[in-house]
Amino acid sequence: MKRFYILSVLMLCLIQLVQAQPALDAALLVETQRGEYFQLTIGGRLINPSPAPRVAVGELPAGRHILHLRVLGRGRRAQNITAEVILASGYESVYTLVPTVPGRTFPLVLRKVEDVPYSRPLPPASGNVACQYVMDQQDVDRVLRFMKDEGFDDRRLEIAKGEIKLVGGIMTEDLYLLMKAISFEDRRVALAKFAYDYVCDRQRFSRVFDALEFSSNRRELQDFLYKR
Repeated sequence: MKRFYILSVLMLCLIQLVQAQPALDAALLVETQRGEYFQLTIGGRLINPSPAPRVAVGELPAGRHILHLRVLGRGRRAQNITAEVILASGYESVYTLVPTVPGRTFPLVLRKVEDVPYSRPLPPASGNVACQYVMDQQDVDRVLRFMKDEGFDDRRLEIAKGEIKLVGGIMTEDLYLLMKAISFEDRRVALAKFAYDYVCDRQRFSRVFDALEFSSNRRELQDFLYKR
């Protein structure tokens, strides 16, 4: 009888605990107006370690949330934004990062766009890299000129690696351009391997395979990615 009483009390506590949990029936979508890449943290939890221009998060409790956003600036220091949002039950709240001053690129501010009915869970963004600085278009153009002035691929490779390491970050499309400026594919593969740790949008890294024509080189790079 005593054992039954204890079991009943435990079941009652479990039911109360489940009922006390907030319903996960809200969602959040944050995107940039001009395509800037950013990282989103909600309540201390980093949602997308790999920066992205659009981050969707589903199955959140409705109510007040504190967002921390780290926006990458190409050629400049990242901008950190802290904002409070209110998520409505049964809705996906849509926010956009827009320039504070029209016509300028930075700084950015978070603005609410709309609430739309939330009908399905949204997967969190994924990735595993963070960048503080990123090569801008002027940086890439300058490196390409330096590489063009060199007659040997080994020297071109060293220039590209040195500039990427100096700045600290590069976008996949810009890495593709640097790889195309190298004649021999084994050096292109070497650059791709070196730059992988500096790529800020790794979810697009497969783009660099377009710079390789030989299947053997593509397999070598694929094996490298698999081992990583």
